[in-house]
Formats: sequence, C-alpha cells, structure tokens
Amino acid sequence: MGIKKLKKENDFLNITLIDMLGKFDNSKTKKYTQLLVKLLNKKIEQHESNNDYLTLKSGEGLQTNPIDRVLPRNCWENFITRSFICDYVFSWSDMERFVEFTELMEKNLIPENDISKYDSWEMLEINLFESKNREMFKKSKKEIHKIYEDEKYLILKPLTYMSSCSYGYQTKWCTAMINDATYFYNHSRGILIYLINKETNVKFAFYKHCPDYFELEHSEHENYVFKTYNQEDKQIDTIQTGLPSSILEIILRETNLDLPTTKPNYKLFSEEEKNEMKKYNGKLPDDDTFGGEKMLSIADDVTPLIATERILRPLTRDNLGLTPTRAFEPHGEDEVPVMEETIVEVDTEKYLEEAKLSLEISREELEKQILEHLIQQDNEQG
Repeated sequence: MGIKKLKKENDFLNITLIDMLGKFDNSKTKKYTQLLVKLLNKKIEQHESNNDYLTLKSGEGLQTNPIDRVLPRNCWENFITRSFICDYVFSWSDMERFVEFTELMEKNLIPENDISKYDSWEMLEINLFESKNREMFKKSKKEIHKIYEDEKYLILKPLTYMSSCSYGYQTKWCTAMINDATYFYNHSRGILIYLINKETNVKFAFYKHCPDYFELEHSEHENYVFKTYNQEDKQIDTIQTGLPSSILEIILRETNLDLPTTKPNYKLFSEEEKNEMKKYNGKLPDDDTFGGEKMLSIADDVTPLIATERILRPLTRDNLGLTPTRAFEPHGEDEVPVMEETIVEVDTEKYLEEAKLSLEISREELEKQILEHLIQQDNEQG
C-alpha cells in the first residue's frame, strides 16, 4: 500500500507541521499562525548555524544505528521527524527494530513475509529476532535437559537463554522475552520447566523457587509455591492445564525439593552460560563466599549435624508433592502455617555417608524406586 493511498484512507493523520502550529491559534482566520512559522524558521536557522544536530554527516561511512541509515542527522527535517516519532509517538528502540525489520523483509529473510498479517510489535519483534538469530535457534534446540518425551508431550528444562526463547516461541512468558534475558536467569535459580503439546503446540511453564543457602531462614514458605503459567503468561491452577495425571506426576517429581536429584536449572548450565548468568545475577549461590570458602563446604564444619523428620521421612505420595498443597505467595497476606517438626540428632559421618550414597543413585533408578513404592502403596490401600 503506497503513501498516497494511506493518506486517503487515514485523512486524520494527514496533517502538516503548519496545521499543528495552527492548533494553538484561536483566531477564526488563523492569522497569528504566521508568527509561529516565522519563529520556527528562525529556530531552524539557529540550529543550522550552531550545527547542533549535524553530528553525523551523510557519506561519512556506514552508520551502525538503524535510524541513522534511513534518517541521517544532516537536515532539520530529519531531526524533527526523529525527535517527534521516536520520543513521543513510538520509541527509539521500537523504530530501530522497525528499520531492521524492513531491511530484512526486503532481502526476504523474515519468516513471515505477509505484512498484512502483522498486528503487534510483539509479532514484528519475534520474527525479526528469529531471523537475526536463525543459526543460534538451530543450535539452541540441543541446549536443553529433556525430562520426558513421548508421541504427544515434550517436557524440558531450558539450559540457555536462546533455548528458552526458542521453546517459548509464540508465548508471552517473561523467561522467553526477546531482548531481555533478566527474567530467564532470575528464574534459573529455581526450577523452570516447559511443557509442549507436540500435536497442538499448546505450551505451559512451571516454576518452583529453590531457596539459596543464605536465604533459607527468610524464605522458608517459598518451598510451598509451585506455579503454573499458560501461554499468555497468566498464572493458573495446575488442574486447569487438562494434562493427564501421569504427566503432572513427572513434573511434580522434578520439582520435589526433598529428592537429592532435584536441582535448580543453573546447576545444569555450561560454564559459558553460568558466566553469562553472572552478568545479570552476580555471584551464583555456590560461588566462593564467606572469605573464599565454598558455600557447599560449610556442612563439613557443622557438628553435630541436626536433621529433621522432613528430610529423613520415607517416601510417600504426600511428600512427593503429589497431593495438592495450598500455595502461599511470598508477599501475600496469607498466614504462613507452622510446620511441626521433630528435631533428631544424627551422627554426622553416618548421615553424610548415606547422603553421598543417595546422590550416587542414578535418576532412572530413583524414579523406578518411586514408581514401585507408589504402586505398592496403592495396592495396600486397596
């Protein structure tokens, strides 16, 4: 659609700068507008003489800023257009991405090339981002920890920001937000899981907070919070997903903090991705702290070791997290329930030896034991 046709169909937008100046003139014949035009021309002359906006001359080499490529700062018309559109109508970042989008569209490098289908900045940004990072998207397909997959469902943990964007494509999840990795790395301190229905492409995200060592005393009730999000990034009840109970049990088991195999996502990151995460989060919980001591080594100096029944109790359907538990938000007004725990003094060396043995059990073997236990418990209960 050409400019002439756009002007005809959108007459209310077909307004000149003189029309805009005339809005401030309350005379019937707009006879005072000429004064504003005279003052504006004087202002333009001052700009040109002071060279205020001629900081980038055309022909002085390739401009890296997309807006400079289409509207170089070499005339007053470009100056006022840039200022008005980028400061007041849209934004500088929006227009930079728009220019990049049009350049790639002209080169047939955008996946969706039918401009009539575009109806939001989000759609433009997603297609631009995918086009600019096509090779990285291909690589990111492997940068995941696959939890489960069958003919219909894929359950995974994203292990890089790019894989989060890739598998979160066409959702509004903050963890898959392009051009901002902050949310992904923040949530990677906990357990972040994506589920994709391969038949319908319906997606759900699941998150559970993992307290850092230094915040255990301050966020104990966070352990109760298990959050489920739909593609619109709306928090919903897990039952609203309509997923089979067998699939939900896999996800709940993966977020059960009582199991020794349960780890926050960043623990599975490559060193390169961990270093990238530090740019957003600073030191990771298991980095050197307290005068150079590893946080994980603190347990070596604790004697006698105090454990609770909650840690040592046998596996049941309840403590696997398979029984719905009320969620208490961190800053809500709900009263946090007090858990009654029996304090038991345990031999340190024996406990550490048993814990080490438990950690050596493979995930496959552990899941097998859990399933056998649940089947046995169901049989006993009739």
